[in-house]
Amino acid sequence: MGICRDGSDEVIQERRIGGNKAVLFVYAMEALESMAFVSNAVSLVTYFFGYMNFSLTKSATTLTNFMGASFLLALFGGFICDTYLSRFKSSIIFGSIEVLGYTILTIQAHFKFLRPFPCKEVALDSTHQCESAHPGQVAVLFLGLYLVAIGTGGVKAALPSLGADQFDEKDPKEAASLSSFFNWFLFSLTIGSVVGVIFLVWISTNEGWEWSFGVCAIAVFFGFLFLYMGKSFFRHNVPKGSPIVRILQVFIAAIRNRNLPLPDMADELHETHDKKLTVLKF
Repeated sequence: MGICRDGSDEVIQERRIGGNKAVLFVYAMEALESMAFVSNAVSLVTYFFGYMNFSLTKSATTLTNFMGASFLLALFGGFICDTYLSRFKSSIIFGSIEVLGYTILTIQAHFKFLRPFPCKEVALDSTHQCESAHPGQVAVLFLGLYLVAIGTGGVKAALPSLGADQFDEKDPKEAASLSSFFNWFLFSLTIGSVVGVIFLVWISTNEGWEWSFGVCAIAVFFGFLFLYMGKSFFRHNVPKGSPIVRILQVFIAAIRNRNLPLPDMADELHETHDKKLTVLKF
């Protein structure tokens, strides 16, 4: 006797993936990543000034450039996850890059030969002089910083979209959960930021920057590890090309066709004309 399959297995499998269960891994990644990033955003200037012997102006400028690069690189991360990689793969790859950046900063903060002798300790040790960081030490610092910027930019671009992909807008129940997702996503970002500002700033002040950077590296590592553990629960998008590319194609086509003669027939202009005009009275 044959068995008739009506596609119910596919429906059951579809119900098992996505939804609120899947986005729990997204919340964990966002909280841990925000804990690391925001804590450094509010305290790195003291590391530049007190440990790298930058001037106060250069310390503030370096932090501003780092923050600006982190948010601008989110555009690059969005382009990558829309055009070449899925949002899940983008989150994992950029999360790994961010961990590598924090690891480099941890190594530099731990080994004294990778940073100058702190000026604040010169008075206690007459064998050293207050000297600025040499180019090799600055290069290590910027390498770690901008790996973190690339990583966090990619994560910020891909992670919210990955969470939104877990809900189907055509399903009324899932459409309602989609709006709740962004509320909980912002909540996890806020909780991670608060913990980072309180906990990690205390560690950098009392235990040392190598411990603070080390905790950041571990936190982001466990963040994308949790995200990878949820791989079987996710609905994975297929990259369909970036809208930025399509917009640029329109501009390029317009520039190329700027000298073409206007057609005699108005219907060939590909314009939309409203049949009824609405008159506004004030």
